[in-house]
Amino acid sequence: MRKLAPNEKTLFLVLCGAVFLALNLLSLRVFLNIHRELGSKIAGARSKIAEAKNIITLGEALQPAKDWLTAHPLPLWNNDQASAQLLKCERSEAEKNGLKILEENLLPPRASAIADSVSVQMKLSGPFEGLVKLLFELQSPTGWRAINKFIIKSDTEPTKVVIDLELKQFFRAIPVDTPPPSS
Repeated sequence: MRKLAPNEKTLFLVLCGAVFLALNLLSLRVFLNIHRELGSKIAGARSKIAEAKNIITLGEALQPAKDWLTAHPLPLWNNDQASAQLLKCERSEAEKNGLKILEENLLPPRASAIADSVSVQMKLSGPFEGLVKLLFELQSPTGWRAINKFIIKSDTEPTKVVIDLELKQFFRAIPVDTPPPSS
């Protein structure tokens, strides 16, 4: 083999240096791509961990509500029983608090994924103090009742008011194939 001329040696060294530099730059690019992908995977894992921690924290925070719901389940009625219970409750509380029922209109039952409900629209007249007591008694959490609409107007007598409200009773419907519980 012949000896390389000085120009050829220089050209050979420049070529080797260029190949070395190209390989290093290519290696650096691969390394940076892997580093970036790894960083995004780490960030994704951190966000999943944070989300899981939030779900666990939320579950722990909702545990008292779950315990309360277990201790105070929805009443198990059919539509007629729920309507009868709602009217009975509404009438007895109105009478107990000195309120007179002017109008009463039972609305059709509604079903949802969480609970079924029946509603009654009513117009009452009586003392303001009786109204406050009635509202307190009707909306007890363990009774599973809520007031959807509420309008209050003053009556012709100074201490009396006329109340127009819609009261909703929530319940769990009895399955069709199960006999109703005796109450």
